Amino acid sequence: MSRKGRKAFGTKEWEEDMYQRVSTHGQTEGQILEEYQQLAANEEMSPAFRYLARVILDDEVRHHRIFDDLAASMKAQLDHDYDEQPIPSLSGFHADRFRIKRVTDDLLRIEREDLRELKEFSKQLKEFRTVSLWSLLIELMLDDTKKHIKILEFIRDRAEDQPD
Repeated sequence: MSRKGRKAFGTKEWEEDMYQRVSTHGQTEGQILEEYQQLAANEEMSPAFRYLARVILDDEVRHHRIFDDLAASMKAQLDHDYDEQPIPSLSGFHADRFRIKRVTDDLLRIEREDLRELKEFSKQLKEFRTVSLWSLLIELMLDDTKKHIKILEFIRDRAEDQPD
């Protein structure tokens, strides 16, 4: 353990601790999923609230799936079962770097244009903030687009710096 009580990165103890933490968090995600499902389906709630609960629910479903994949991948790593990892490693990524770079450059251009358009929509809808969900939804799409750009930049960078 380090000075702050953390297990050393990369050790079996660290891997087991991370697996337990991710598994526990995944269980918490499952509980919140049920809450959002109930809220989204509750006819006594306002339609706007139910709509936004469904938007959050969609994200929570994805989060739950990712935590399940993380836990399964970490468990496979602990068991040295490298064929059963839902989240693949980056090995071999560099080998396809030219095609990956071409595709990600195109997608980045499109996502950045989308970002510019969404920013313009956001400016135009500001006066509707108190009477409509429109500006909030545009802001959420802006956040998603920024996330897409981050993912694509990660892909492009890994294609360039990973060994064959």
